[in-house]
Amino acid sequence: MNKMMKNLPNHTNSQIQLEKFKILPKFVGIWEGEWTRLDPYGNEIERFTSVLNQKIVENQWVQTNQNKYPDGKIVNISFFGKAVGDGKVIFESPDYPYCNFHMLVEEYSENVIIISVSEKTAGFPLAIETINLINNHQRIRTLQQFQLPDGKFSGFMIVVEHKIIH
Repeated sequence: MNKMMKNLPNHTNSQIQLEKFKILPKFVGIWEGEWTRLDPYGNEIERFTSVLNQKIVENQWVQTNQNKYPDGKIVNISFFGKAVGDGKVIFESPDYPYCNFHMLVEEYSENVIIISVSEKTAGFPLAIETINLINNHQRIRTLQQFQLPDGKFSGFMIVVEHKIIH
């Protein structure tokens, strides 16, 4: 078992099977997308591509993101998750700055999940992400981001992804 998974909160529920969720099993595979970061006024700040490998292993969500920037920089990020309720998963990451975040993933319908991201210690909101599964091969993500410690809106991201491997 992965070291990170051993460190997930004790309130996980091993009786709830991720494979039986409505949406997350449809995310399993490799996705590629274009990420566009915008300031609070909609002006583009940066753009990069990302390849996400998402799978369920022993009832645990395992995800790696490889972000590729125009200057050639590559950033790898890992996320791990366990079910904490019907349609709810807690994600954690060993990678900075995500290791300081609490990420709650909730399924809202047959095609929409919402991820609430907060600062782990004080609970300040950092982001709200909506992922809309358009079909089994395409999804749209939007993120609203907030600053610490006042919660002021700091910008948003738009992500268009398609599945490249099932």
